Amino acid sequence: MNGQIFQQIETFAESMMKAAEADNEKEFYSVYAELEALAEQYKGKKSDHPVFWETLADFAEENQDAIKLYQQAYQLADSLKETEYKASIQYSLAQRLFEEGQKEDALEALAKAEKFAGFTEDQELQEDIQQLRSGIE
Repeated sequence: MNGQIFQQIETFAESMMKAAEADNEKEFYSVYAELEALAEQYKGKKSDHPVFWETLADFAEENQDAIKLYQQAYQLADSLKETEYKASIQYSLAQRLFEEGQKEDALEALAKAEKFAGFTEDQELQEDIQQLRSGIE
């Protein structure tokens, strides 16, 4: 992924965080729409990347919307063989599935997250996965 595009995504995420903290819904939705438009612009192209879809999912208010976006991000991460992204996406997907009462699906996603995280050096993610597993089981 182009570093400039990645920086744009980070800037959008920071802006959405600030807007959410300030309870500024208008700004939040405006920035979300900009990120969504950027993701759609690169969808299916060489610069398409799971970080677009994972970030959109992270900020999606409705669990069902987030679940669809995480699944889209995962498919792309899998095709690109991006193990670290696959781990974080499956972890976040498990959280949303659990919130929706889909315990079995959440545990399945969590097992995938655990498997992929085992190939990374991200200790924090591995601990988060274990903590979520404890909360689900």
